[in-house]
Amino acid sequence: MELNIVFRNIEPTDALKSYFEKKAKKLERIFRKEFDVKAVLSTEKFRQLAEVIVSIDGNIIKAEESAEDMYSAIDLVLDKIDRQAKKYREKIKERKHINANSTNEYTERVSLSEKNIVKTENYIVKPLTLEEAAMQIDTLEQDFIVFRNAETNDINVLYRKKDGNFGWIEPK
Repeated sequence: MELNIVFRNIEPTDALKSYFEKKAKKLERIFRKEFDVKAVLSTEKFRQLAEVIVSIDGNIIKAEESAEDMYSAIDLVLDKIDRQAKKYREKIKERKHINANSTNEYTERVSLSEKNIVKTENYIVKPLTLEEAAMQIDTLEQDFIVFRNAETNDINVLYRKKDGNFGWIEPK
């Protein structure tokens, strides 16, 4: 685990740093492989903010929490990361299980004339970067996300492919 802690508007103390390191070590039992953790600990007026970004195998897990004291904010944000990390690990296990069994499955093809539109939804298009969109797909367990690219201001679609990677649709 590679750990990077950034302090903003707060005095960097060894006690805070060692407390965060001790709590973040618990993530090693979940991932069992190399991952990076970036933490931003900051103060805004009376709020203590803790933001954590975990990068593993090209995937990002991100959480942010605030509390009256920094130790509580660290506990809350790492609990949130822990829950998301467990979801991530279960999703990886499921994907491996599905891929192992997919060679024996038979898929039936249905002609387009037999298909019906079942549900129509209104969708709020938010400005996001590609990394944020990928994180949203992982966090919310979606198959795709429609978003406004924060860099180009165009409508884009990011979707999960069957092999677990992402596909990106961008207009010309």
